[in-house]
Amino acid sequence: MQPNQLTQVMELSTDQEQALLQQAAAVVAGTVTHSRPVEIPLGELQDKTVSGAFVSLKRQRQLRSCCGSFGQPLPLGQALQQAAVRAAKDDPRFPPVSPSELAHLDLEVWLLSGLETVPEQGADRIDAVVVGQHGLQIRADGRSGLLLPGVPLDHGWDAEEFLNQTCIKAGLPPTAWKDSGTTLLRFQGISCAASFTELVDLAPEKQAKTILGPREFAQYLQYIQSTVDALLKGQVPSYYCDAVSDTNLQGVALLLSRTGTDEELILSKWALKQTFPMQSTVFSLCQQLAQIISRLNLKSGEFQIKLVLASDPAMHGTLTQNDLLDFDFQQRSLLLIDGQKNAWCHDRDQDTRNLLEAAQQALSCEQPETVQVLSLAVQTTTSRFQIVNRPRAELGTEIRPAGVAGTFYPADPARMTAQLGELFHDQVDAQPWAAAMVPHAGWKYSGKIAARVLNRIQLPSTIIVIGPKHTREGVDWAVAPHQAWQLPGGNLNSDRALAQKLAEQIPGLELDAAAHRSEHAIEVELPLIQRLAPDAKVIGIVIGSGNLPRCEEFAAGLARVIQEMPEPPLLLISSDMNHFATDKENRRLDELALEKMRSLDPEGLLETVREYHISMCGVLPAVIVMKTLQKMGKLNQIEQVGYATSGDVTGDSSRVVGYAGLLIN
Repeated sequence: MQPNQLTQVMELSTDQEQALLQQAAAVVAGTVTHSRPVEIPLGELQDKTVSGAFVSLKRQRQLRSCCGSFGQPLPLGQALQQAAVRAAKDDPRFPPVSPSELAHLDLEVWLLSGLETVPEQGADRIDAVVVGQHGLQIRADGRSGLLLPGVPLDHGWDAEEFLNQTCIKAGLPPTAWKDSGTTLLRFQGISCAASFTELVDLAPEKQAKTILGPREFAQYLQYIQSTVDALLKGQVPSYYCDAVSDTNLQGVALLLSRTGTDEELILSKWALKQTFPMQSTVFSLCQQLAQIISRLNLKSGEFQIKLVLASDPAMHGTLTQNDLLDFDFQQRSLLLIDGQKNAWCHDRDQDTRNLLEAAQQALSCEQPETVQVLSLAVQTTTSRFQIVNRPRAELGTEIRPAGVAGTFYPADPARMTAQLGELFHDQVDAQPWAAAMVPHAGWKYSGKIAARVLNRIQLPSTIIVIGPKHTREGVDWAVAPHQAWQLPGGNLNSDRALAQKLAEQIPGLELDAAAHRSEHAIEVELPLIQRLAPDAKVIGIVIGSGNLPRCEEFAAGLARVIQEMPEPPLLLISSDMNHFATDKENRRLDELALEKMRSLDPEGLLETVREYHISMCGVLPAVIVMKTLQKMGKLNQIEQVGYATSGDVTGDSSRVVGYAGLLIN
């Protein structure tokens, strides 16, 4: 549909609103329960043309699903049907809705019209958006994002934040709405809402449907045992259990226990948004299990295998805001997801509260407000299991191999030396500084600023570099455990004993080589440090997720360690500034963050970065270092040494990254 078509806003009577809600609820319930929905007559609305229709589902005011279409005129009945079906099972952000969730959902129907292009440009677009009246659609660079008129009301956003969030929904920089090349469209809509239980008669929930019948389950467990035995004997096993029908699952686990002990080894797989075939998945797990049993040198009769099958995921909120009132701990298991960590737990002898506490303890949750709480229906003969998956810290090799030489800086020693000579061309009088911040992009973009900062510092014998974690490898907070860093110009020493002490004193910090294996935030600075202080020892720390309380804990531990050192180390923040806005907008956003740093305000820095969606990757390291100095009474002055953007090098001002250099005392 072209903008400015079908601009008339529809009006609905109370009876029409009720009919729309009942029809949408019936379709959602029918889709979820795989039954034929009750037809609710829509009368004259059935064939009335609408520009768009969305069905939104919420649980405890938290979005559970929202799907629909906008732009192609459709009969209302057809648009509503499609939106309800998709909301029930096809929202790519969430698992399909579980039958167990229906009684806990609120349903909202939106009918959209009046799509029009916003003619205003730049900051004038803020006044062109009326919160509560307009929905927004953003289009730029082949991306598109849409938010309904009710979204800013749900979150308490003003018009500017509504524009920012629409850009984020589209996968664009938050302030892309200011760009002249970004198309902004607004539309209007009417909505009606009610709780699910007010709209459809939900049959009392029966005992959960089992994945396999009791006899099939017993036969399949026997097949698993015989398959593992055959693999251990070097025989060719049957790849398929003919006595059991294949089916699709969303979770499976094999539990290996040693006879006469409580020791248990678990192999598992689960998925929330897709299913996977049971028989081929279980056979693959049998192969892995046989290899483990062989390595443990266990004989037949010395171990038992237990089976867990799972399906029907449901969402319950977060650890700090969850809805587990009617959770059936006899038939369902809990799944907690915290970034790359997860805990899948089931215990028929524990009530819901105790099971949740046990799962939380097993996961070692640092930020409970971000931990997702879900459940899965399970079929198993074991009364309890606890499956915890988390990245495992690795000690790695004594020397950490160079990971990004040849990409961020030259891999050839002669070329690297020549480029370092260019970067450190100027001679300056170095002074002692407690800390500094340098960027970590490729040297051609940010090397001059980094060199200018380091050239101003009398480098001590120990330097602690703290940067952001850019990869998914390893643990969330990791200090490099190596004795040395390999570089094209020769090794640069680290301090394993100091790294160990930091890990002991700072909650959540672990010795881990995996997190540093491909990380560039530390390595990019090392040849620069080596040029100025080849005998210095450099400890590298990368930081993943975090919040202000965790930064406070880190700073307290780091301050304790520093106060026990004979010579204070240099604390070096490795961070770039905002990413991928226009040059003008990038500079504006970066100045907001840098002003908070210059005013010695770490809390304000974190708040500003999050409020304005500034993608300063090293904001947590910056807060940690500022807080550490604050606790030691040494945060008194910050001098900005330089600022630039990638556009200064490429000449392209449409999409840049910012770089700043700071000295801190």
